[in-house]
Amino acid sequence: MHSKWQIWDFFSSFQKDYLKSFRGVLALNCFDPICLKMMKDYLFYSSPEINILHKQASEISVAWIEEEFQTLSLFGGGDSFVIHQAQDMKSDVFEAIQSLELSDRFIVLAFETENQTWKKLIKENRVPTLVIEAPRFWEINKLLDFVASYLRLPLSFESKNWILDSIENDLSSFYNTCTVLKLNYPESREIKIDEVKSLFTLDRLDQFSMASSFARKKFDVFFDRLIQLEGDFEKMRQFFNFMQSHLIKMADTSYLSKKPRLTQYDKDLQGTSKRWNTEKLSREIRRFSSWEILSKKKDHSLWHELKKSYLASLHKSFP
Repeated sequence: MHSKWQIWDFFSSFQKDYLKSFRGVLALNCFDPICLKMMKDYLFYSSPEINILHKQASEISVAWIEEEFQTLSLFGGGDSFVIHQAQDMKSDVFEAIQSLELSDRFIVLAFETENQTWKKLIKENRVPTLVIEAPRFWEINKLLDFVASYLRLPLSFESKNWILDSIENDLSSFYNTCTVLKLNYPESREIKIDEVKSLFTLDRLDQFSMASSFARKKFDVFFDRLIQLEGDFEKMRQFFNFMQSHLIKMADTSYLSKKPRLTQYDKDLQGTSKRWNTEKLSREIRRFSSWEILSKKKDHSLWHELKKSYLASLHKSFP
């Protein structure tokens, strides 16, 4: 069985207690980590009587499979398992799992990419698969509506439009945004645009504004704001990660042509990308990557490097 779904169809129509009667090996694959989490919650929490244990692919060996499923199975019963990051399984482990005959429990292989292991699994068709596909570019509005409905969040029409224009148009961004709104306005009958802006405009758009300043080569403005965050390693780590993503998008904006409408962020990306060449963007991506590592280490030399870059920007010698 190779079953494909759109996310809104899966949660409205797929059998919620499917795992109660399922035995054997099942492979899941989703377009987004949040989607995978939602999918697992939907399937697993509907069968609380089943004892489900979780393993990383790196923990699984052929010896473990033999001990867990081929020796203990002689005595009947046992735990069911979810194996995360299944795309990283070694070929002998993958083959051993596919060859198992399970009559009293199951293994769920949770894939997060469509790599060669996944493609082999589809081609051989020995294991049933359950896939949630990414929404088409013209279905982004429907994706936001689905997330709001899933979280029981009553967004006003203006709030939806603001989120579509101001937040990255993907499931993770929509889910995280709606979760924060739900936590802050749990009893609201309708989330107004002013309530959305009160939580997201400053933090979210400042981040975009900072990226825009850098992309427009206003380095003095960029570093002046950055060094004011001295001491906040976690915020810096998150921002440096965002900047790498931003610059990677600048390197190839062709994907924007597939979007039905461009957000202000998209338009800014499109405009500023023309100011840079691939070599310079690659150099800056490496720089932000090194700063992210310093942030993770809570290395105070980071502030020295940022202040040095700020002084260089004042003398027009950065980058």
